[in-house]
Amino acid sequence: MSAQPWSFGPVGDLAWQRFPEAREEIKDLVCAEMQRAIDDDRPPAPVDQHEYVLHGVGPLVRDLGLVELDRDLVRRFCLFCRDLLSYTGPHGYEVSHVLGMYALDGLDGPPVVRVLRQVDPGLIDLVRARYPGMWTEE
Repeated sequence: MSAQPWSFGPVGDLAWQRFPEAREEIKDLVCAEMQRAIDDDRPPAPVDQHEYVLHGVGPLVRDLGLVELDRDLVRRFCLFCRDLLSYTGPHGYEVSHVLGMYALDGLDGPPVVRVLRQVDPGLIDLVRARYPGMWTEE
């Protein structure tokens, strides 16, 4: 019997890859679902993709533009956003929704744009093209 590789889904896999400091939270999300499945006597279900951002990635970057964050963390967040923007797999709508509503929501305005422009200026145009009106500088 061959082993099937473990996957948290497109967003969860990228969160695991880009943010080692979020792995404990990702583990907790998966373990909580396993426990609910045991308690409810049902097969475990995948963790909703937005949960990985809401509980794993979001707390790491929620103060972006308000406080000095580690430049490497900001760089990895930019890569995470680029990865989600370029996702072309079967869950494209869900990934785009999670990016816009959970990863980028609340990270808007001049302070955030200034920080991101220093790390990855091209990302700002990509986000604005996908989500018009987001990451404004005015």
